[in-house]
Amino acid sequence: MQAYCLKCRAKREMKNVRSITMKNGRPAIQGVCSVCGTKMYKIGKKIEKKGARAVGAPTKAVSKSWLANVPEDKVFGCHDGRAMKNLEELSAGLQQMSEETFRYHVTSDKNDFSKWIKDVIGDYELSTELQNFSTKDQAAKVVADRSAWLKGGD
Repeated sequence: MQAYCLKCRAKREMKNVRSITMKNGRPAIQGVCSVCGTKMYKIGKKIEKKGARAVGAPTKAVSKSWLANVPEDKVFGCHDGRAMKNLEELSAGLQQMSEETFRYHVTSDKNDFSKWIKDVIGDYELSTELQNFSTKDQAAKVVADRSAWLKGGD
C-alpha cells in the first residue's frame, strides 16, 4: 500500500501496515516508509485483516522491498558473528549455522528470526510461518521457499 512520506517528500510503499482507529474515531492505516522508516498514515481507510497481517498477495513493489537489503542499522546480527541483510542471506545463514547458534536465537519463549522478519522486513506471513518451526533446516527451507516465491511474483 502506498502513502505520502513527509520526510522523503514522495509517495512510498508502506511497510508494517495495520488498521487503527484515531482518537476522533476515524479509521486509518498506519505503517512505516519502506525507504526511511518514518511513520506514515492513510486516514479514512481500513484494511481487511486476518490475524496480524494484511490479506492477499504482496504487490511487486512490496515483494521487491522484502527481498532487498535492509538498512545497515537493521541488519540481523547473529550470535556467531554473521550479519544478514536480506532473506537470501538469512536462508543461507540458517543452513550453515550450528545448532547451538540456532538454539540461541530460537527457544520456546522467543524466535529472533521471526521477530526480525516481522519488524524489519515486514513480511507477517513468513514471520508467522517461522514461529511454527523448531529446527534450523525447516526454518531455512521456509525462508528459501518464500524468497523464491517472492522472486517468481515479479
